Amino acid sequence: MAKSTRSKVKRSFRAKKRDEGVYAATEAARLQRLNSKLTAKIDEDEELAELVEGDAAQDDSTAPDAMELDDSVKSSTNPSRVSTHGPRNSRREEWRKSKGMMPVPKSTRMNRQGLPAARRKSGRPSRRR
Repeated sequence: MAKSTRSKVKRSFRAKKRDEGVYAATEAARLQRLNSKLTAKIDEDEELAELVEGDAAQDDSTAPDAMELDDSVKSSTNPSRVSTHGPRNSRREEWRKSKGMMPVPKSTRMNRQGLPAARRKSGRPSRRR
């Protein structure tokens, strides 16, 4: 009948195994490991926040009349933006460069209109859906 893993019966039996069955020790160890990672990360973040607050307090004492501007703070803390538009160098292109080849081979084929042929064929897809 209900063979899917969305089945309530299967889900309840799996939950029971996790809580009190065969996999309880493994699940408890996993939860403990994740908890220790999270607490370490939180402690690290708190230490960084304390250091930043300490530096800000020292800066305020040296220049009491100086006013902080949002633009100057943002430009000094944010690195320059990286463009995500356009093609990226793939592993294949890097391999071709290392062998002294062109990264992307030029198409020498022509279509019936005398223009360079397309890489993909338009029309019906080859895979049936």
